Amino acid sequence: MAWVVGVAGATGALGGKVLAVLDAAPWRPSTVVPLASPGTHVPFVSWGDAQVAVDDARHADVAAMDLLIVATPEAVGRDLVARAVAAEVPVVDLSGSQREDLAVPLVVPWVNADALDAPRPREVLAVPGAAATLIASALAPLLAAGWKGTARADVLVSASAWGREGIEELSKGVVALFNAGTPPRKVFEQGLAFDLIPAVGAVGGTGWTSSEALAMAEIARLCGVRCDVTLVGAPLFQGIAATLWLELPRGWDVERVDATWKAAGLAVAEGARKLPRPRRVDGSAEVHVGRLRASVAGDGALAWLVADNTHLAAVAAVGAGRALLPGTPEDDDAED
Repeated sequence: MAWVVGVAGATGALGGKVLAVLDAAPWRPSTVVPLASPGTHVPFVSWGDAQVAVDDARHADVAAMDLLIVATPEAVGRDLVARAVAAEVPVVDLSGSQREDLAVPLVVPWVNADALDAPRPREVLAVPGAAATLIASALAPLLAAGWKGTARADVLVSASAWGREGIEELSKGVVALFNAGTPPRKVFEQGLAFDLIPAVGAVGGTGWTSSEALAMAEIARLCGVRCDVTLVGAPLFQGIAATLWLELPRGWDVERVDATWKAAGLAVAEGARKLPRPRRVDGSAEVHVGRLRASVAGDGALAWLVADNTHLAAVAAVGAGRALLPGTPEDDDAED
């Protein structure tokens, strides 16, 4: 299609995944405009067989675009979204700047596709955080099959959740500690290398952190389920993982949960030797499941969930972006 799609944050970990997913999309745009801050050290990005120059996000001609996907830090994203809205250009926001605005639909296409058709005051869609996307992806098919209940999740968050700076600081921290040096402390105040962060986000008066409260609110918006979420920073470069506990109401057991997830297309591992791990699912667009088992108390089921957090977010953003462009997905299939 002869669309022009801007990708803000194109030189970052998430923006790079967005470009890769766009490049392989059935509706692949004819032109991409990669945008980044002026301090970027990456002058070009790959698009197909070509190298495309990275533009300064501060001075980009947003009005010339058919769609803008924002994968920048939150403060930068807020300004870019405002510029796009003023220019009447549709936006998919991955920066987090629009996630708490109840007037902006929160969308994961395979979880709540109906939100793509809901009325909205502006042509802006927001993609939730990785924890909410992972948990909602597991809950949605159960809800569609008639499951009702509560859930709890303990989520391991990798350095990539803090962007390329988080990945680089973890790498430097590992090297520094191996060599008895002083690790950097810019992104992770108390360090992350060879350690865990037991509270991701500011701890509030209730004991929950701001990031956990946001994840719980996003899950409720996506699928209407109460799910307590604990976030823990883990010394992983990429990926997200969680242990999910599900209440099992009458008529539900582990076998039914297993069958429902398989029918919905989740990658359910068979056997202990094939359990998914964050590094092994890098580049995968699927939610992977393992260790599905009944709780000792007999009132629930537990499962191990793993995904490539940046790839999952990029796929959600590209799917949401297609809904903001003219034409229909069927038009894309006809061209193929």
